[in-house]
Amino acid sequence: MRTSILLQKDYDERGGCKPSPQMFATTPFVGLVDFAERLSDEYVGNSELSKRKSKGQFFTPQEVALFMAHRFDLSNKKEIRFLDPGAGVGMLTAAFCACVLACKGLRTIAIDVYENDPDLIPYLKKTLNHCQSALEAKGHNVSYKIIQKDFVVDGPALVDRSLFSEKKTAARYDCIISNPPYYKVGGNSAEAGSMSEFVSGQPNIYTFFMALSLELLKADGEMVFITPRSFCSGLYFKKFRKWLLDRGSINSIHLFESRKDVFSKAEVLQENVIVNVSPRIDGSQNAKVLMTASKDASFSDFQELTVNYEDMLHRMNGDIFIKIPVADVDVKVQHVINSWGHTLREFGVNASTGPVVSFRAKKFLASEYKTGKTVPLLWMHNIQGMKAVWPLGRKNKECAIRRGEGIDPCLIPVSNYVLVKRFSSKEQNRRLYAGVLLKSEFAFDRLGIENHLNYIYKVKSALSVEEAYGIAGILNSSIVDKFFRMMNGNTQVNVTDIVNLPLPSFALIKEIGMFILRNKPSIGRELDKAVSDILGTQDIFNTLYGGSDGED
Repeated sequence: MRTSILLQKDYDERGGCKPSPQMFATTPFVGLVDFAERLSDEYVGNSELSKRKSKGQFFTPQEVALFMAHRFDLSNKKEIRFLDPGAGVGMLTAAFCACVLACKGLRTIAIDVYENDPDLIPYLKKTLNHCQSALEAKGHNVSYKIIQKDFVVDGPALVDRSLFSEKKTAARYDCIISNPPYYKVGGNSAEAGSMSEFVSGQPNIYTFFMALSLELLKADGEMVFITPRSFCSGLYFKKFRKWLLDRGSINSIHLFESRKDVFSKAEVLQENVIVNVSPRIDGSQNAKVLMTASKDASFSDFQELTVNYEDMLHRMNGDIFIKIPVADVDVKVQHVINSWGHTLREFGVNASTGPVVSFRAKKFLASEYKTGKTVPLLWMHNIQGMKAVWPLGRKNKECAIRRGEGIDPCLIPVSNYVLVKRFSSKEQNRRLYAGVLLKSEFAFDRLGIENHLNYIYKVKSALSVEEAYGIAGILNSSIVDKFFRMMNGNTQVNVTDIVNLPLPSFALIKEIGMFILRNKPSIGRELDKAVSDILGTQDIFNTLYGGSDGED
């Protein structure tokens, strides 16, 4: 068979809940997920991708489903109430049943599944019938119920209180597993109306599934979700994060480092996590949390690290973020950066997004500079190393912008700036790319900054050359980039990310800038060595480069 499940000895010795690096081996019970996979492939073959995407339907690969299912601790559960709130064809339910079959002892299992797409119901029934037959053949007592309703609209009626009240909810499910739909919902939608105390900005439907599921868990229950990583940071998820961490205690997080391989059949490009959460009882939380990672759903390069619970969290300006450290050096990095305690705004420095939106300003864009008629226009490709280079030709990227009544408000005065790319590929070596634009090198009064760049500036004066290079230097350093990757799974670098980034003292930043101006280090080992010497982080440098004499 092409799929695998935990080694039988891992269930015997570990209770069937914690994955080990040798987690997969073939067993007869894989037939359940193989069956569900065949039904999934049949449905996908008979439906349009655009239609599935509009519903947020991205079916779980069976390897991922099995990994999720064995994150539950089933060792002391003889009677299980199980819920899949967005069941699809039943892949996750099949994976859970496969894990039950692999565990010692007989169990009574009541399965509830929600699915409101009538096209999927026939496939789901086949999967559940197959699971029930397989379990009962081994002596388990199984019942199931398909609820053909929208879980987010219908679910709050199951909870006997407001999501944000202090009164305890009635206990319901032991195990909840879900690959919820992913799509943004409007504030006036039926889904948002049912979760109105929860909505902030433009929320994503998957957070509603997570919140409601946590409320439906028994005190000793667990939920396992695969979702985009986006809830770990970002303004739209601020209220949800606080609520999740107040009400729940995270047991483990698995990070898929590839953005394209986990849901490759559905052509999904995003960074995904598997999170295991239990209710937080009497204000207590776990002392430790398990962090694991793999590049993709093959789990061939599986990494595992147990960290202190607080090492997963970052608190800044009244917000709380969820970090995902997956190596010892990640923990060292965040301890150092969390100790810095400054931000750009404390130094009278701010950041903004480039105001020139190219498709809106198309009639003003010019392919060549003409004295008195145009001014420079800078794009992401104009950042070369640690400098802003102009002019620099690039196909379909005009180098200039015409002055005119309709565009002049989008042009900014020429000054010393630090330009930061707003976007990068997840597969690139770094997430942060910063270059310095110097007034002395631009003989113009104004210029255009395209919307795919952020620019950093001093509010009441101008950045000095040393200050500009110091900020660019620390943003280009590996220690800050590593911290940023732990904080942010997106390839987008927002202004909020920049202004909330912890920084050392401004004196040290200027010292970094003076070193760069004197020595012109290349980005990578040379710059990292300089930053580590000035900031006293040589141990992190040595870890990153394999010792003081390490190579890139």
